[in-house]
Amino acid sequence: MAFIITVANAKGGVGKSTVAYSLACYYAKRGASVGILDEDIQQTITDNINAWEDQGVDVPVKLIDKDNLPSYQSLADNEEFDMIFVDTPPVLTTQLETIYDISDMVLIPIKPSTSDYNSLMRSIDTLKSAMNRNTDMLTAIVINMAVKSSKVQDSFREAFKTEDRIKVLDAELANRVIHTKYILDSYSLFDTADKAAKEEMAALGDEIYYLLTL
Repeated sequence: MAFIITVANAKGGVGKSTVAYSLACYYAKRGASVGILDEDIQQTITDNINAWEDQGVDVPVKLIDKDNLPSYQSLADNEEFDMIFVDTPPVLTTQLETIYDISDMVLIPIKPSTSDYNSLMRSIDTLKSAMNRNTDMLTAIVINMAVKSSKVQDSFREAFKTEDRIKVLDAELANRVIHTKYILDSYSLFDTADKAAKEEMAALGDEIYYLLTL
């Protein structure tokens, strides 16, 4: 059965789709069979994959056809993929709770800002309720668009240091233009020459995989 990683945040503009897609590409590059269920309203991942496939590119990350998906539970029984990413809308819905119930990990990209911290704390009870229902689910917070001079990252780590199943990941993603512009030239961040961006995303992917396989 596949590992199911749901990428979620009730606040928009945190790079949710960007992180989900680049991680999917990283695992595919490492030889995993990877699928994405694009439940985001903007359908950014769907548009990107379709655009490159229309140009004849064989994108190794495969879109899961949600119109032919009997239920979210069927994702948990899927034998086609090693890993499945679910990109979610930037709102709290009952649909999201159902997705949490079949997830191995909820990955929360978050920008190092006070408003993002406050938004996360307003949704933390929903996450803890999901973890109570799905006792195998982990919650991982990744600091995205990080700025070295910001001290907000330290506040995130301090807030969750006593939590057993909510972890602020060691890997961080810096605020880099490459994450928004590479898609014009390639389907994958890992086909670019930006060594630092690729190393950061790879470190994130490795840390997530380690947690999933503990």
